[in-house]
Amino acid sequence: MVSEMFNMSTLRAIPIFSSLEEADLEALRSAVQVVAMDAGEVVVREGDSADRLYCLVEGEVQVVKNYLEVGAQTVDILSPGDYFGEMALVGDDIKRSATVVTSEVSKFLALDKDAFRAALMGSAKIAYTMLIEAFRRLRQANDIISTLEEGR
Repeated sequence: MVSEMFNMSTLRAIPIFSSLEEADLEALRSAVQVVAMDAGEVVVREGDSADRLYCLVEGEVQVVKNYLEVGAQTVDILSPGDYFGEMALVGDDIKRSATVVTSEVSKFLALDKDAFRAALMGSAKIAYTMLIEAFRRLRQANDIISTLEEGR
């Protein structure tokens, strides 16, 4: 992993942050680290404690249930602009629900839980943006579950 600086346009290009005001982005910027990984590296492991949000800015990752086990299943493939781990930012004692593995050289903006919470307390806009995104993802998950139930 490598840390380096990034510009504000990189942060603004991530959909969950795109509608934030400059001051809110600046508050988040100090909490964000750049993480670079080679292909085939595990970013997070299913069952581990979750303490960070990852926003993919370059590369591709696979989200895998039961990684390296018989019956492992890729449940999603993420590309730049996608993110994972948002539940880690608001919940306590959250465990990772899947393993995320890089398919190619990838770069992330990683946001630590404590730093995010501090920024959240200072901005209703950040809280609102995350709430809207959480509901969007919940609806998406419900749609997938409904589709799977219909296929039985």
